[in-house]
Amino acid sequence: MKEYIALNQSKNSKQAESKKKVLAKMERAGLAKKPEQEKTLNFRFTDPSHLPPPVLAFHDVSFAYPGCEPLYDNVNFGVDLDSRIALVGPNGAGKTTLVKLISSELIATSGDIRPHGHLKLGRFTQHFVDVLNLEQTPLEFFQTLYPTDELIEQRSYLGRFGVSGKMQVRKMSELSDGQKSRVVLAKLGRDEPHILLLDEPTNHLDMESIDALADAVNKYTGGLVLVSHDMRLISQVANEIWICDKKKITKYKG
Repeated sequence: MKEYIALNQSKNSKQAESKKKVLAKMERAGLAKKPEQEKTLNFRFTDPSHLPPPVLAFHDVSFAYPGCEPLYDNVNFGVDLDSRIALVGPNGAGKTTLVKLISSELIATSGDIRPHGHLKLGRFTQHFVDVLNLEQTPLEFFQTLYPTDELIEQRSYLGRFGVSGKMQVRKMSELSDGQKSRVVLAKLGRDEPHILLLDEPTNHLDMESIDALADAVNKYTGGLVLVSHDMRLISQVANEIWICDKKKITKYKG
């Protein structure tokens, strides 16, 4: 796994460093504002109740979109509470589709997907903003979703993901994409899922937030299925890399 990460991390690091230098030049020239300093972040997901394995199993699963070639053909695998899986592969290979199959958003063309009867999934998608009502504040959003929670509890869940102080009572339409994504992560923290399905969760997060997310995932006692191009995050949280390509899922051995 270390070899795979090393091969892919070098390219990403050079791109990130180049962007950082350009931004620094813009800030010195007064063309870009320096981001406001926020408090040290300490994300935390609530640990789920125990479920005995198998928690989720794919048996001879195939899938194709209507009128298209199959993306998957007779796939078999299992995910449990101790799973820490990163899905990688070329664009269009079906990584997000696999997450949708796991979450039952899509139905397999053939084969069986068998979740535990009490399995609860927590999903972060690339279109995470669709979960939010942007006319609400983060606090109003939580009050709508969890009306029986005490106000102090709602503030606490948001605060775990750096959504604190005045940010809790600002309309979400006024928040940055990174701040909005932290509201969605806070929702996952409140929902107590058995397995986190995170599809490109770092796209709008700064380095401190990414490190805080990695730390929270490592302390979390549920399972993880991660789709990400961020090799740094993968190196921090995954203990298995699954390559999605050519209609199959292959565990990387390295």
